[in-house]
Amino acid sequence: MYSKSKHFFVLGSVLYLVALFFFPVQTSLFISFFSIFFLNRRNYIVIAFIFSLFFLFYGMAMDPVSYIGDYSRYYLTFYQPDINILVLGKLYRYLIFQFISFFGFEPQLYTGITLFLNFFAILFVSLRFVDIFSKRRKVDFILAFILIVLLYPSTAIGNYESMFSFTLVYLALYLFCVGKKKRSLLLLVLAPLVHPAAILYSAMMLPALLFSRFYKYKTLLSISAFSVIVMFALFPLSFIGSFIVHIQNKLVFFLTGPWSQYVERRDFEFFIIAFLKFSILIFCMIRIKKCFYNLDSERIFPNQKLLLVIGRLYNTAFYIMPIAFLAVFSRTLNERYIYFGLFFFLPIVLLGIQSYRNKINRLFIYLSLFLIFALPQNIIVFGVLSSKSLTPETLSLNVVELLHKEYEKAPPAVGRL
Repeated sequence: MYSKSKHFFVLGSVLYLVALFFFPVQTSLFISFFSIFFLNRRNYIVIAFIFSLFFLFYGMAMDPVSYIGDYSRYYLTFYQPDINILVLGKLYRYLIFQFISFFGFEPQLYTGITLFLNFFAILFVSLRFVDIFSKRRKVDFILAFILIVLLYPSTAIGNYESMFSFTLVYLALYLFCVGKKKRSLLLLVLAPLVHPAAILYSAMMLPALLFSRFYKYKTLLSISAFSVIVMFALFPLSFIGSFIVHIQNKLVFFLTGPWSQYVERRDFEFFIIAFLKFSILIFCMIRIKKCFYNLDSERIFPNQKLLLVIGRLYNTAFYIMPIAFLAVFSRTLNERYIYFGLFFFLPIVLLGIQSYRNKINRLFIYLSLFLIFALPQNIIVFGVLSSKSLTPETLSLNVVELLHKEYEKAPPAVGRL
């Protein structure tokens, strides 16, 4: 019986690899969808990898002409001098492009690799938090998995570079919570090298890592961070260096330029998303503090390691949340730092769901989260991605052809890269 099962497994694996080679997008999508039903505590890392594999091939099959997003601009920079990328501080893009050029591949591999890393890292970290917080039931992992996928920002698929920088900060938060501060610090240094937008959250995470009594002074640190941000926006720093000036000019432009204004329906949906996210955060954090973060916490929940993780997560969220809220006053910063980058949102929500025993309270959280997903912007963007980002030609390519496919050049980039 065991021998037959082994033969079936080997045969199934061979058929899967053959199908994956000839029809990578369709096969990986099919397997990714059905893998969710086998998710449990013992295999969630493997399932996260299998699910994320679809985005590797999907990213390689995305036509940079048929769907114009920031990824079309990333694609264009592959054909520009390397110095243009380094001036922008995009060391991650530069290194991946060097790897791609060395093996003679085309730049769509950059899209595939980054989307894969994005999804895998977010799923891995979020499910690790579920493993820590929950009773480790199969249903807890499946529900969390579905929530994570539904809450992934729709526009982040086309603007994956800034999203990946925030994902590295999210991974740094997890490492900090479980006591691996040196690894966390390394990721906080690396995150801005993917996209400078991560500088703010990376810098704000430093006091949590470096000061042992951070939890006692988190309110004072939050006020100090606010003051530093205001001074950075108001006072020129041209004497420090061109990169700092570039970041400062971008901040001022995002605060006062046309991209800062709420004009279209889509813009106001970012405001709704921010309102929903902060409402859910406050609702969950009130319960977390009541259950775990008080003088009787040892009696309520005697697991000391879990209390340390919860304490670090709660204190970090409490400290950064007021600064993140300031992004509401700029449409672009709202999209970037709340819709994309509110990196402590998922673990707080996952912990809040586990903390609330009342079904009505849990239902409130689930419905609020579903409202974020169901906003017209997300539905429209997912529709555009499914209908325009792929073409019959790209769907017919095998893995080798995807690696070497040379797409038509997208129109010249306008605005940021």
